[in-house]
Amino acid sequence: MKILGIGNAIVDVICKVDDNFIVQNNLTKSTMKLFFNENEFKNLLRNLKIEKTVSGGSVANSIVGLSQLGDDVGFIGKVSDDEFGISYEEGLKKENVKYFYSKKKEELPTGTCLILVTPDSERTMCTFLGTAGKINENDVNSDAIKKSEIIFLEGYLWDEGEPKKAFDKAINNANKVAMSLSDLFCVDRHKPHFFKLS
Repeated sequence: MKILGIGNAIVDVICKVDDNFIVQNNLTKSTMKLFFNENEFKNLLRNLKIEKTVSGGSVANSIVGLSQLGDDVGFIGKVSDDEFGISYEEGLKKENVKYFYSKKKEELPTGTCLILVTPDSERTMCTFLGTAGKINENDVNSDAIKKSEIIFLEGYLWDEGEPKKAFDKAINNANKVAMSLSDLFCVDRHKPHFFKLS
């Protein structure tokens, strides 16, 4: 395999809404809000008509793009054995991405990003990471890493704790490593550690 991505497994849930919905739910149009309360997130989702679901997440999106260009690729990302988790796995397989994760029922549901599209085509995103951010070293398939030319890691997951241990295991078994810096805040948090990687 050429490239194996490891990152947040997030199901993009696309919904059409009007501007009133954005205002009534105290959202800021065209931004992304991170939800930490599962019930608050579920209440928002309950009032929406789902147009489409897509397997997403920063690194997963890149891996799908590489697959569409003809590369032999795979992905590791944590989902729960729930409706969105099943949808996530099926979505990657449809895109010819090998999925190296055996889902099981988790305490938290599969990570989800509501993409609220208003009539002016602006997107307002609401994300609940769920179990995606809980990836750990047991979720990382060493054989898949060793058989990949390059592994591609997501900077968003570079926090101390279980995700960091998962990445350390991946790096120690990899032939070559590439990573996404994800965003400015991620770089601010992890800059000293990122410099040590070069």
